Amino acid sequence: MTSEPIELLIDDARFILSQDAERTLFERASIAIKGNRIVAVGDPGELRRTYRATRTIDASERLVSPGFVNAHAHLESCFDKGLMDDCPLVAYVDRKYSFTWETLTQENYFYAAAHTLLSCLKTGTTTVADCGTIPPLEDSAVRAVREIGARGVLARMMMDLHETDIPGRLQENTKQCLDNTEAFIKQNHLSADGRVVAALDIQQVCNSSDELIAGITDLAERYDLGIQTHAAVNFEVVEFTRNRTGMRDVEYLHHLGILGPRLVAAHMAWLDVNEIFLMKDSGAHVAHVPGSSLHGLYGSLNASSAIPEMMQAGVNVGLGNDETNTGTCHDMVREMYLVVGVHAEARGTVVSPDTGLFQIPTGATSATVLDMATINGAKALQLGDEIGSIEVGKKADLVLWDLTSYEWIPTTRLNLISNFVFNATGRSARTVIVDGTPVIDDYRLTTMDEAEILRTCQQFGEQIQPTAPWVKEPEEWKLRWVK
Repeated sequence: MTSEPIELLIDDARFILSQDAERTLFERASIAIKGNRIVAVGDPGELRRTYRATRTIDASERLVSPGFVNAHAHLESCFDKGLMDDCPLVAYVDRKYSFTWETLTQENYFYAAAHTLLSCLKTGTTTVADCGTIPPLEDSAVRAVREIGARGVLARMMMDLHETDIPGRLQENTKQCLDNTEAFIKQNHLSADGRVVAALDIQQVCNSSDELIAGITDLAERYDLGIQTHAAVNFEVVEFTRNRTGMRDVEYLHHLGILGPRLVAAHMAWLDVNEIFLMKDSGAHVAHVPGSSLHGLYGSLNASSAIPEMMQAGVNVGLGNDETNTGTCHDMVREMYLVVGVHAEARGTVVSPDTGLFQIPTGATSATVLDMATINGAKALQLGDEIGSIEVGKKADLVLWDLTSYEWIPTTRLNLISNFVFNATGRSARTVIVDGTPVIDDYRLTTMDEAEILRTCQQFGEQIQPTAPWVKEPEEWKLRWVK
């Protein structure tokens, strides 16, 4: 019998965490990849007989998982790392608007985006949602996604109520926001062999007009795109929206008719009970961003957080890690660890493990937090039919985790999931495959010069950081947005 030619065979994996509907955990199984698609998952001997691979990867000491889906990030954040640690959210946003974005150029934005994507790929994330691709420098972000080989869902920044100082080149009115974003969609959506996916952005609920949100709704329907936003981030921002509109963030989005299955809202720390039901009934999604919340003290991990209740109500909640300057280092394994530990600690649970608060029983072969990092994120970004699980017909976005690395020893079926969340780090991602191509191969970036990315970002950082005005003249921040 003639065997079928394929590009890649992942052979005899110790474990395959499929994340399919049954959450099947395979042992000693192989994956056949043809082009950018998975064509078979099953017995190693059978797949060796059926397929003739151009390349075979020995996975006998590997856990294979779907590539992580980072449902909320910002590609431009690199050079302000460590400069945002001493101020509350409103001041943080002001610094981003007036300093970070002012320092961006086509060149340094490209390297900042490449640095963020490198950090994601090296720790097992294959898809990154950029909530606010910065105009008029969008080409830099697209180029970075294209050249490094990641999958990027790029939501061009839109806001038309400029309440704080913002560089003039970013001050678009409503019509400019919508016209320039439509041009961005036409030029870039599904480029780079489909790895660049365009999306819409409501940068902040509090600085987007009714007219802009209506236009975004229209674009989303006409081009069949998802929408990203920051919402209910903390008390101050919700109060800013309420003072302007008479409604809280989620209520306002519902009032305008944009709260629905296309929308993924990040942070969501400050909701009332009515808004939880609005999220459930509308089918809107959440991007939980735990590391960023700890850094900025937003409240999405504290005892009042509605994240567990939204999950229990059936709201689809993905996982993200926001900006480089929020101390997350883009390692989704660290984010999973926070979700599993901090919610239970904050609630003072007397049940251990409390699976309603994300904890993991001994012998578990699946975990809610792994759903959040894979299939939930894919669904939130409108990509659930393409990525997020290891199934025949889906795109081959995969990670091979090195079970010989010290933090995994010993690993058996009984402690596999617990080891992944509590003991592993993203740096044990040995091979990372995007669209069927090993982008990280034996820990090495194959698509770009990693040393050059890091060296150039270091040089830009040394130039930019000393120019931050608050370094020389410390600021006194007050709750300026709340009366």
